[in-house]
Amino acid sequence: MNSKISTTAPVQPGDFQNADREFGRTADVHRQYGLKRGTLYNLLLDGKVRGVLLRIRGKKSGCRLWDMQSIRTYIRSEMEAAQKGRN
Repeated sequence: MNSKISTTAPVQPGDFQNADREFGRTADVHRQYGLKRGTLYNLLLDGKVRGVLLRIRGKKSGCRLWDMQSIRTYIRSEMEAAQKGRN
């Protein structure tokens, strides 16, 4: 007898479209939070959000990735400051 009996369902790929990302490109941040490129770079210079430019040494262009948690933290801090300002 060679028949296999399975008691569990076969493994299916997961759907991570709505999962929180650890890092995102500028377009991802704009799509999720509405912050544009110039605003992100100003926040980066002020030390309010974190990001990194990934590029090969000697190359002119690369890929800017943003720390999505730092952006969420910044937005929450601004919301709390606005709330305190009203009280």
